[in-house]
Order: sequence, then structure tokens, then C-alpha cells
Amino acid sequence: MRKLLGFVAALAIGVYATLFFAPSAQATAATFTQTSSWSSGYVAEIVVTNDFTVPITGWEVAFTLPAGSTISSAWSTQVATTTPHYTLINTSWNGSLAPGQSVAIGFVVTGTGLPTILWPL
Repeated sequence: MRKLLGFVAALAIGVYATLFFAPSAQATAATFTQTSSWSSGYVAEIVVTNDFTVPITGWEVAFTLPAGSTISSAWSTQVATTTPHYTLINTSWNGSLAPGQSVAIGFVVTGTGLPTILWPL
């Protein structure tokens, strides 16, 4: 029932959000930034933004990491995985976003492969 409407990122990352008043999902935007790196991994941040005029009550970011790369830790998100596919899900305290509001989540990747969109989720 979740429907991908769009994505915005240095790398394409799918984002899904559920509206307060609608049983189906609407999309919002996400941006990916690699904040630091070293020979065997990197730290990344994804900023999820509610681009709608109504609040959202939940969001998900879905992507695939190439072989040899895995998420070793994450913060401000729940990680669901069927390696190499990852879904980062809001926590109980950061799922609701007012219009224009953003939340930053982060993770550490062991390996140097960058994420690519998982289509469809």
C-alpha cells in the first residue's frame, strides 16, 4: 500500500511516509551525505524532510548496498535488513514530522560501497 512518489538525493534513496488522514502513504524527500570515510568504511547521514502541507506519522528509507558493504551501526532509526537490502524506519520519537520539518539519521557502513535505490520496496 506504500507508494513511491519520488526521491531527492545525491544518491537516489526511496522515502515513504504515512499521512495522518490517509490510509495510503505519500512520499517525502531525503538527502544522502557521506560525512566521513576511511579505507574500510564510512559514516553517512540521511535527512528526511516532509515536503507536504500536512503532517506525516511515519517514514521509511529503502536502499541496497553492494556486495562487501554492510551497515554496522545506526542511530535515530530502526534498521530492517535482508542484506543487501536495507530499510531504515522511524523510531517512536521521530516518526511524526510537521510540514517542512526534517529529521537526520545516521549509520556506519563497513565497506566502501554507496547505497542505490531499491525499486520497488
